[in-house]
Formats: sequence, structure tokens, C-alpha cells
Amino acid sequence: MSSKYGSVTDAITPTCATIKRTPSHASASSTYSTRKRRRVSVASLHLGQDFAGPLVPETPIEEINGDRFVTVRTSTSLPLNITPRTNRIAKSFGLLDDRVLSPTKSPSLFSDRCFRSLLRRSASELFSTSRAASSLSAKANLGARNHFVLALDGPGMSTDIFASPMAWSHVNSIGVAFRYDVYFQNLESRAVVHLYRSSLSHGTVHSIDWGGKANPYLLALGTTVGDVIVMDAEKTMQLAGWIDGDHGMGGMHWNGDVLAVGRTGGNVTLFDIRMRAEIAKIMGHKRRVHGVKWSVDGHHLATGDDSGIVHIWDHRASNLLTNGDKNIRMKHKGPVKALSWSPWQRGLLATGGGSPDGEIHIWNTGKMTPSSDPIHTIPLQTTITSLHWSLHCKELLSTHGSSWAVPQSNVHPATHESAIGVENSLAVHSYPSCQRVVIVKAHSAPVGHSCMAPDGCSVFTVSPKEETIKMFRVWSAPDDKDKNEGSDMTFKSTIR
Repeated sequence: MSSKYGSVTDAITPTCATIKRTPSHASASSTYSTRKRRRVSVASLHLGQDFAGPLVPETPIEEINGDRFVTVRTSTSLPLNITPRTNRIAKSFGLLDDRVLSPTKSPSLFSDRCFRSLLRRSASELFSTSRAASSLSAKANLGARNHFVLALDGPGMSTDIFASPMAWSHVNSIGVAFRYDVYFQNLESRAVVHLYRSSLSHGTVHSIDWGGKANPYLLALGTTVGDVIVMDAEKTMQLAGWIDGDHGMGGMHWNGDVLAVGRTGGNVTLFDIRMRAEIAKIMGHKRRVHGVKWSVDGHHLATGDDSGIVHIWDHRASNLLTNGDKNIRMKHKGPVKALSWSPWQRGLLATGGGSPDGEIHIWNTGKMTPSSDPIHTIPLQTTITSLHWSLHCKELLSTHGSSWAVPQSNVHPATHESAIGVENSLAVHSYPSCQRVVIVKAHSAPVGHSCMAPDGCSVFTVSPKEETIKMFRVWSAPDDKDKNEGSDMTFKSTIR
């Protein structure tokens, strides 16, 4: 080396000589560590090119890299070393493991994708808040009030659980059948009118139904012996009548000028008020037809009988969709009276069974096959007497009679929980989750029947054993300005 580095060279010459010796494999690690420290001290003296050559042979250095680990940072840095609880949670989500140092260059694609998915799920659970109930929902109306708005005395009504002794007209009149007599009350003027009285030979009045939007003042009634009478409530006079002493009465429902009537023999008769005559007879049931309900568009008629069978009749094609070659079976394990078509989804039908069925089935009648099952089932273990879809939100209302005991070994825990508190009640279920929105104890005895207001907001329920008719505010319309009007008032009066 040149003279200006002479003193330095003399001081480090022994060390350089030591570094040039090739170490054995047995002491490779300790020798390498010593040489590394000495190499740094030499570099700090700026020896430059005189020490440019390798201080240790290449082969031993390449073999001695097994115990050297370099931490690999993940793409996302999280403060995992916080508390023991945080570490446990991080380990449960796969964000932390026992091996902090990793020889890999980057995290695997699977772990990174899993990490992001878990992080999103955790964040959504942490920051999610319960959605506020819609002002249209039963939770914000019936659930907030939890009480009836109007009560009427109803002595002498039919105690038959399959009777339909009450109906609500599109001109806001409530009609009620009391054994041989039929009354209606205008809910705006509170005027009560006696409309019809049946004779002993013609039997008691079993079912009634108003004429809908097309004929809001027409009231059809059917007696237990099978007579069908159509009354004009505005003129308080009889328009038409059909006598059928061979077949008793079931349910009935209007579709424009056509009235469908269920019979005890299993037939469904269609009458046209314009022709004053019977226009068709639907044959498919073998037992008494309790439930009769036209779809909102009037194209299909759903009927349910005492054996639990439900049929769909196509009005345009004049044939049954659930019979013949298709052989579609829509069935409950108990009698079916409760039927309701959805007003906001074409072909969506809800059916309810009595004892020992106690279930609500929801069907998509537009996609029926011979092996079709209901798309949703709500087990309640309680008699279902009526069903109503909301006009303003996706909710389904059901009224109930008595419940029955079911062996716990045969009942799923969720089923048993659903049956609790439904007896003699009015319940509302959300769709399509089918979760219960609200439940109100409507009467102290079984609810025999119910009818919905033309605006789709309120429901009248009747309990023949309690001899009481009650009105409940269940939903609100989108443009309902008087939603809370009268909410703190309870009216009591009599309809006769």
C-alpha cells in the first residue's frame, strides 16, 4: 500500500491475514459473525479498492444462509401486538399466527384473499346498525299501538270456524251476518242498516262478500242450505237469487260481475250478475270447499277444501292448473280456508291450514311442476283462519284460532318457538324472510275470520265466542297524511 496508509496497514495486517483463512464447516456460523463485524470496522476506515476482493471464499458463504431470516411485511400493516384479547381475535380470523418471521417473499394469494374477506365481514358486523322500521310496516303501526282502534258488539254470529260472516266494502261499509240476519254499518256516518233476513227453511247465513270496485254496493250472501242471494245495499233490495237445496255453502268471492261460490259437495259454482244465471261449475274437489279467492288480475281462482287440497283454476282457459295431466298437488294436512294472492307479485299465493296442519305455505303458481313444494313454509301449530297480503309493503298478515300441543320430540326448536303466543292472535310476517314482525293478542277466544279495508291499512277481526268485532290499524299507505289521527282513541259501539 502507499505510504500515506502505512500506519493503518501495519495495524490491520494481522486481521486481514486471519480473514483470508478458510473456515471449517463446523465453525462456519461463528466465524462468519466475527468476520462480519471486522468487515464493518474496516469499511469505516475507507480502505476502498485495496480490500475490494472478497474477504471470505464464496462457497462457505453460500452454504451459510440457512439460519438467516428476513421478515416479510404483508401488504396491509395491522397493529396486532396490542392486547391478549386482540391477539386471540386476530388468530381466530387467521390474521396472526405463531410464526412471525417467514422466509417467503410475499403472502400467498389464498391467505390474502381470505384476509380481505374476513376483514370486510368483520367491519360490516362492527359498523352495521339495525335498519329503522319503515313507516309503512306493521312494526311502525300495529307494533307501536298494539291495541284495537274500534270495537263493535257482535252477538249471535256463527260459531262455525269455516264461516265468513264479515266483509268490508269499497265504500267503507262493514257487513256482518248474525245467524239469520245481515247488517251493515257505514263507518263514516256510523249508520246501521238491516239488509236481509233469512227464513228458517233457508238456513242461517254462512258467508257474505261485497262486490269489489266494480259493484261496491252489491252484497252477496250464502245460507247453510245452499241459497245464494245478491242484495243492493244502496237501494236495500234483492237483485238476484239462486236456490240450490242439494249443496250447502262454503266460501265465496267476487271477480267483477262474476261470483264464485264453494259448495259442500266439492264443486265451485260461478254466477254472473248480468245474466242472473249460473255460467260454470268447477269440479275438482271431493270435500267441502271452505276457501275461495280470485287473484288480483282476475285470471286465476284458488280454492281450498276440507281435506287440505288447494286447486288453481285458470279463468281464461277454463281448466284446472292443478289437475289432469299436470297432476300438481298443493296440499295441507288440515282443512284450508285461508287464501290470499299477492297484490305486488303475480302468481304468489299464500295458503293456511287448520288443525292438525297449522302451517302457512307460500307458492309460486307461475312455476308449478308435479313435484313442486311451497317456496316458503311458516310453521305455527295454530289454526290459521285468514290471510292478507299488505298492499303497501312485503308483509303477510295471519289470524289464528286455537293452538294444540305437539310432542317435543317431533318439533324443531324453531317451530316450537314460532307457535308460542300465536293463539287467538293477529300476526304479521315479513317476506321473503318469513320472520315475525309483530304479534297482537286480538281476542280472548279464537279469531274466526277477518277482512281488510279497501285502502289496505286496517283489518277487522271477529271472534264469535267472544261476540266482539275489532278493528286494528296494521299498515300505513305511502301518502297517508292522517296516519296517526285517532291513534289515541278507542271507539266502542254496536252494529245492531
